[in-house]
Amino acid sequence: MISLGNGIWGARISETGAELKSLAALSSGQEYIWNGDPAWWNGSAPVLFPVIGGLKGGEYSFEGKTYKLPSHGFARTSEFAVTRTSGDSAELTLMSSPKTREGYPFEFSLKVSFQLEHAGISVRYDVANTGTVRMYFSIGSHPAFVVPFAGGALENYYVLFEREENLQRWFFKDGMIVAGKTGEVFENSRTISVSRTMFDQGIMIFKQPASREFTIANARNSRAVKVVTDGVPYLGIWSKPGGAPFLCIEPWHGIPDMSDTSGNLVEKEGILSLEPRASFSTGYRVQII
Repeated sequence: MISLGNGIWGARISETGAELKSLAALSSGQEYIWNGDPAWWNGSAPVLFPVIGGLKGGEYSFEGKTYKLPSHGFARTSEFAVTRTSGDSAELTLMSSPKTREGYPFEFSLKVSFQLEHAGISVRYDVANTGTVRMYFSIGSHPAFVVPFAGGALENYYVLFEREENLQRWFFKDGMIVAGKTGEVFENSRTISVSRTMFDQGIMIFKQPASREFTIANARNSRAVKVVTDGVPYLGIWSKPGGAPFLCIEPWHGIPDMSDTSGNLVEKEGILSLEPRASFSTGYRVQII
């Protein structure tokens, strides 16, 4: 476990999955990242790569061959190498290997960087194609935040979108998005209220949000947790049904398979591609207000 500090915040990062395990205020000890209690969910902030969510039948095809990958890919369970660390920052790297090529036939480098800031932490992903053929991939974030974090009950909290939205949620079942089925969830054009039943039908998935910032706020005081992105084509909002004490805000570059997918990786909705020696960078920042 890597420990970081900047006099304001302390963070801990696991070398397994390059996963952020803790972001706590040093003055009060207040923790903002879910602790991974398996009684609810054993994750904290996994990195989703090279796929997001599930594949139809757990597999995909590429150039006539069939490959299998677990939900959310293999990065979250892989051992990363620590390639740089200082008092308030760290970089971890995962390289392609014979093991990764069993389910993903591309040569790649995935760097995950962490930088503590005055208001919280910045997390960056750099994906590079180190091979000789075009590479196809998705990458996403899955940070889980402690809720409540500012007193009150779960129902005092809501998600505030930066901009007015005209979005419906897509539904997730059996590891895939249900094609053609959407529903309303917004209280108005910018807010979604948190409740113990809001995830009874699974994760909320949104396509093409106009907002770049997504805030978990509460009706009791001005304290909030803001997730700032570069702009993402997809967003997931999730927690375990039944009032779990955390809420995930998930910025995605990619999406789970649709139930009517062809299974061809090149045709997968939201898939990114890189030419040889090209790279892609994205990430998010957590700001505690």
